[in-house]
Amino acid sequence: MPAARGERTFGGVAPERNPTRLLPAARRGRASLLGVLLVAAVGLGAAPDGARPGPGALVIPRSPRVLVFAPHPDDETIGAGGLIFRSTHRGAPVRVVFVTNGDGYEQAVEQDFHEQKPRDTDYVEFGEVRRREAVAAARHLGLHRGDLVFLGFPDGGLAQLWQDHWSRTRPYTSPYTKEDSPPAPDGAEYDGQDLASLVARELRSFRPNVVVIPHPYDVHLDHAHTSYFVIDALDALQSAHVLPERLLVLTYLVHHHTWPSAGSDRDRLAPPSVKETPDTLWSGIDLTPAELAAKEAALDEYRTQLPVLGDLLHRFCRQNELYGRVKSRVLDGIAQVH
Repeated sequence: MPAARGERTFGGVAPERNPTRLLPAARRGRASLLGVLLVAAVGLGAAPDGARPGPGALVIPRSPRVLVFAPHPDDETIGAGGLIFRSTHRGAPVRVVFVTNGDGYEQAVEQDFHEQKPRDTDYVEFGEVRRREAVAAARHLGLHRGDLVFLGFPDGGLAQLWQDHWSRTRPYTSPYTKEDSPPAPDGAEYDGQDLASLVARELRSFRPNVVVIPHPYDVHLDHAHTSYFVIDALDALQSAHVLPERLLVLTYLVHHHTWPSAGSDRDRLAPPSVKETPDTLWSGIDLTPAELAAKEAALDEYRTQLPVLGDLLHRFCRQNELYGRVKSRVLDGIAQVH
């Protein structure tokens, strides 16, 4: 990951490696939050062309409804493009929720707009460009515009919403766009309560049995906190019996200091080490040539990102995709914060 993006987004601070260390203990006397649904039947995660699944092959329910959360446009393709393509081409309903428009990437705005000092209007326009890229990428994955939801929350600001601007009385203002509310007319503002409410709305309306989110140990704070907001909303909806207790919750990792290593599309993506992502059981799917080609074509639509992040994006164009299931005690701890 380029240093400029890391410095801009993280301020040099990585997420807490073990969220439960500083959080209240999980509630006792109820089933583990986000219980993993394991099925014996062969599902979408089966190896292609009837091949025998290898160790750690991902198995997905027979009739999946897949809801993918992406912090920025392009993360859905990087982390789950192959799974999305496979799901749509087997007739499974899929929805992708983009939490931000990716409008706060200063280096990319400078390059795309040829501006050394971008204005707030440049950042707003850049967010619209990234939305159009997301729609174009989605077509390669078998999705239509109606399958995409853009919440429009502040790029580079999700940690602040979770930590310092949770209340509706203390909205956050983006240092890039200078906005304090999403462009969509939802009546929401840039605060944690409104984002949690909109995430819950998508879960409630789509009623998935497979939820795909960023890994909570991703070093990009927008990624980590996207997972926090979804975990929080899932806990509330499961506690209210709106969603079933047992769901298949998969995580994908994009940003890490030492992973993934460089390679070509002929190589397999190896799981991160236990030290890099503790509390995680990794499994995956093998991509067919058509699935890999669709993923590559979708990533190529992100023309604003390729000049600055092309190497990272293409490191995920491998023969497989990896998904992590995080231990319930970690998810329980995150859900107790608010």
